Parts: sequence; C-alpha cells; structure tokens
Amino acid sequence: MGYRVEVRDAALSRIGIIDSWISMDLVVRYCQQGTWQMLVAAGTPQADLLQKGGGVAIYQDGVQLPILTGQIESFQHYWTNAQHTSLGSLYFGGKCDNKLAYNRLAWPDPTKPATQQWQATDDGRAVSGPAGHLVWNELDKAMGTGALPNRRVAGLVLGPDVTSGKTVSDVLQWDVIGTKLESWIDTATTGYRFLYSPDTKSINLELFEPRDKSKEVRFSKDLGNLREFTWSLTAPTVTRVIVACQGTGKNRYLYQQIDEDSESEWGIQIEQFLDRRDLPIKADPTTGEPIKADLSVTDDQFATAKQAILDAATEALNTGAKNGNFQLYPVDTNQIKFGRDYFVGDVVTVSIDGVEYTDIVREVAITVDSGGDTETVTPSIGEQGSGNPLNLYKTVFDMREKLRKLEARM
Repeated sequence: MGYRVEVRDAALSRIGIIDSWISMDLVVRYCQQGTWQMLVAAGTPQADLLQKGGGVAIYQDGVQLPILTGQIESFQHYWTNAQHTSLGSLYFGGKCDNKLAYNRLAWPDPTKPATQQWQATDDGRAVSGPAGHLVWNELDKAMGTGALPNRRVAGLVLGPDVTSGKTVSDVLQWDVIGTKLESWIDTATTGYRFLYSPDTKSINLELFEPRDKSKEVRFSKDLGNLREFTWSLTAPTVTRVIVACQGTGKNRYLYQQIDEDSESEWGIQIEQFLDRRDLPIKADPTTGEPIKADLSVTDDQFATAKQAILDAATEALNTGAKNGNFQLYPVDTNQIKFGRDYFVGDVVTVSIDGVEYTDIVREVAITVDSGGDTETVTPSIGEQGSGNPLNLYKTVFDMREKLRKLEARM
C-alpha cells in the first residue's frame, strides 16, 4: 500500500505534498500520542515545505482519512562524506495531533486564570458521568470554546458532546489531561483521536466506539498474513512475601503471603522480605496477632496500616509474578491491510498454535521505504509485548499446551 504526505503551515493551510523521501516511520496509537519521522534530501522542494509550526497529514492509498496527522516538532540536518552527501539530509518529525490532550493540565477551576487557582478547593475538582462526555467536556474546558480565551487552540473543532461510555468518577487537580483520558477511555465503548482536515483547515476531535472486527480480521500462519511470532513463559521471581512492621524480636509483627498456585505449577519457592517498620503495628506477645504499636495510634491509622501490609505483599507478588507474553509480526496481504480493513481501536483475532486470542489493536508501527511502499506493519494487540506480569499468561500457557499435544502426535 502506498502513502502520500501532505504538508500544512502554522495556519493549518495545505501548502504542498512530499512525494519523494528516503524513509518514513510511523507509530499509530489508540487514544495516546503516536509518533512520526521522515528523512528527506536537504535542499529539495520537499525540504523547503517544512517550517516551524507546520505539520503533516499522512494518507494511505485508497483510504479517505489520514492515518496520522501531527505538528513538526524537530528538525535535524545530517551530512557525511560517505552517505547523505551533497547538501545532506533532513530528519523531521513529531507526535500525532493527540498530543493536544497532553499539552494541557486539568486545572482545579478551569473558569479562573492560573494565578487565581488558589481560590479553588484543596480537594480537587470532582467529575462524574459517561466517559465520552468527560473526555469532551474536559477538552472543551482546557482548549475549546469553553476554555479561557488564552487557552483556546486556534483551528480546533471539538464537535458535539456525547454520552457514550462507561460511567466514570474522578478527581482532577493539575493532572496531564491526556494521561487522565487514558484512564477514562476503555476498549469497548469509548475512544478518541484528533485529526487534521486540510479541507476545513481545522483539527477535529473524533469520539468513537471501537469496532469489533474479530470475525473479519484474523491473523494466522494458515492465512499467510503472519511473518513471524514468538511467545514466552517465565517462572515467577517471588512466590512468598514476608512483611515486617515495627518492633524487634517477639514484638515485631510479621505477615506472610504465598502464591501457592505458582509454587505448585513451577515447583519453586522464592522468598522476599519487606521491611515496613514505618507501619505502626506490632505483634501481641501472646498470640502474635497485629496490635497497635502504641496508644497514640488511632483506629483509622491501625486499619490503614493493616491494609498497607496486604497491599505491599500483593504488589511484591505481582511484580515478581509468572509471566506470559507474545510478539506478533503480521504482513499486509490483499485480503487484510492496516488502514483499509482495520485500524487502532478495532478488535481483531490472532490464532497461534491452535489458540485464538481476541483483543483490541493498541498501536501499529509502520516503516515505509523510499518508493512510498510499506516495508513493515507491526500491530500490538491487547497486552502483546507489554511485559506486564500475568498479562497474557493463560493465553500463552494454552499455546504451550496445544503445542505439546501436537508434538506428542508427531
């Protein structure tokens, strides 16, 4: 699939097309900041189009909307006497227009200037409602027509409010809005992206529901649209956590939490000691049960400290938990192509070693050669490649079991 790159100036007017480049790399992300970078020959008409405050819209052949739009954030002139000779080459790139959400903070009181925020409540600003509405409303207060005049983004069009998505309740106080929106959106009902339109000279907010394309878009060896895949299972590094509170010797309260399932499965026992003498708890000298460290400890403090013990043990076990992960490397085929047939936010299916895994496409990395043709398209599906403990353990474990049964029959 071929690509074309249209260039905009700081006023969001289309000023030309880059139809010749050395390389281009894109990362398109679901409800996050994607990135893009291009390398062109310096001193060419293509390089002359680039300017501070300008940006690009990157299109795929046969697809109406651009797959990514964004502002130019960096230039780098590159020259060597072996390569990139003559006038050299120019790297330029930036983040996609979703970065607008990361450029703004959620003020405690968006109706007042920054210097008057001292008048806002110390507890932050409480918000509640459907996720789609909260996304739209917060962006409107921070950069849309509902924002203070000096915070509004020129050329930004947010469109109508929506009421879709799960119900969310939160408290805002100087949070980065883009990061906060990541916690509000979900993979079933609510997504957003900012997209530049050269026709209207505006950057438009699109609020959408992810599409379930799990039956139409499938990746597997048998379908011929997988170049490579790898999966891994890793044993836990911690299976037993001991949390020690205040006191010494007999007076020190000790709590232990054990991951019995992992110990049984992997046949290992690995202990870890956590020194939490900051928690105001000691051991009853006759029973060993937790009691207040002294008379100054209130009931609320005691309850909070007991919960902190449980949380510390659970966190340590999760950090050292058994891990399952896989990496998938599809290829575009005439039957299934990124951009044309699926996009970030869509739900797709992967079949590996007889196990089907269905989840959302969270990001896609694309490399384009000098001829404008795709070299690689690498989607990240669900928690694929994230490295988070337990993220895909059951799925990858099932892959291993299916493979063992296949090996036994051969």
